[in-house]
Amino acid sequence: MQRALQSLLAVGLAVAACGGGEPLKADAGPDFTVVASNSPSFNGCNSTGDVVNYKWTVVSAPEAMAKDAGKVIREVDANCSFTLEDTMDLEELGEWVIELEVRDASGNAATDTVTVTVTQ
Repeated sequence: MQRALQSLLAVGLAVAACGGGEPLKADAGPDFTVVASNSPSFNGCNSTGDVVNYKWTVVSAPEAMAKDAGKVIREVDANCSFTLEDTMDLEELGEWVIELEVRDASGNAATDTVTVTVTQ
């Protein structure tokens, strides 16, 4: 029995050492406001777990840009934060809801959203 407990403890320590102790959780950051002429920055660095992929997608946009819903802004295997410059412009005034999806090496996913309010 003692050997079995020692084995379980050793496995538990090995998993914790690899970061496997943290559950996968996406954190797209707090909602924010940006002036239309500025490029917004997105930060998913507070996501937890063994994240190997970050995907940012437009969930909803102001009515004039509704066609952008579903558009992937950025998908990368590293760099948990970025500034939106060349990918697309959030020039249309109003609320944009952006989803962060994080994935681990096993393919598990977690999501969170951030609302960006674009003003003049």
